[in-house]
Amino acid sequence: MSDLRYDPVFDVWTAISEVRRERPIEFVPIEQSLKQLICPFCLGNELETPPTILALDGQARRLEHEQNGHWLARVIPNKFPTYVGGPSPGTAAIGPFLRSMRLGDQELIIPTPRHVDSLAELTVEEMTTALRAAQYRLEDKAQRGVIEHAMLFVNCRYDAGASIAHIHFQMIGSPVTTTALQGRAERFGAGRSSGRSLMGEVIDFERREQVRLVRETDDFLMFCPFASRMAFQVWIVPRQCIRPIWQVPIDHLRQIAELSQFYVDRIERLLSKPAYNWMLHQLPFSSAQADHWFIEIVPRVSKTAGYEMGTDIWVNPVAPETAARQLKV
Repeated sequence: MSDLRYDPVFDVWTAISEVRRERPIEFVPIEQSLKQLICPFCLGNELETPPTILALDGQARRLEHEQNGHWLARVIPNKFPTYVGGPSPGTAAIGPFLRSMRLGDQELIIPTPRHVDSLAELTVEEMTTALRAAQYRLEDKAQRGVIEHAMLFVNCRYDAGASIAHIHFQMIGSPVTTTALQGRAERFGAGRSSGRSLMGEVIDFERREQVRLVRETDDFLMFCPFASRMAFQVWIVPRQCIRPIWQVPIDHLRQIAELSQFYVDRIERLLSKPAYNWMLHQLPFSSAQADHWFIEIVPRVSKTAGYEMGTDIWVNPVAPETAARQLKV
């Protein structure tokens, strides 16, 4: 059982989830390395995971059964979820704090039956199909109205939080909306003197400046943000955002896949395969129609220290302009 606890001092929610301690940790220091004998995400090992929620073939078509060996992407429940509902799914005051036992959910999207450990090793078709599977699941969650927000992300390698080497996406559906998300929704929805949205102004600024721009496609920009929190951090932002991500055409998913894989391949060559996090930032479902969602990729090349933790002010040792120059081909 897990519960959500609210801290009014720092204005944050924390998920207390002791079941997470039971996860199989494949990544440990080399002197204690314990490799799994069977990778549960590889082809033929489907029975090693919880039952499949969704399976897609190479044309992103739904399959009836993933065990027939033709799946390219499959979605399964996370065996060790962050949110596990309790007997009373409400919110209660505990002294000056709050505790919520509302249900959330957590799923894994396996983008390939092959044993690969980075997004750069996927084919464009594999990553595009995985993103299509994510669209199906996000649309389902938005329509059911049970959860407030869903976060799609990839943790690659131990320092980024991965516990299994086989690359996979995670999707956590949260039963609460945080003040960080509420604040972003307010900023995105606020009127601007330019007549453009906040993210629209960012896009115009980066295209005009050019110095942080890494790559462009027909529908997306990839750049190192002006106030990058960490070295070599990038955003992949749609030029126009008139619909939630689960409604965009598959060509847009392909562009996201190509840009993501270009970046990861480049950063792995520059920095000797660092751990990294790939994240889809979107607003709560209630604000989805006004959202300007974007992808963020952050290599884990430095540690969060006391100053960052104590002030929420980040210290970045590599200017985004320098990072962009090194990332460009």
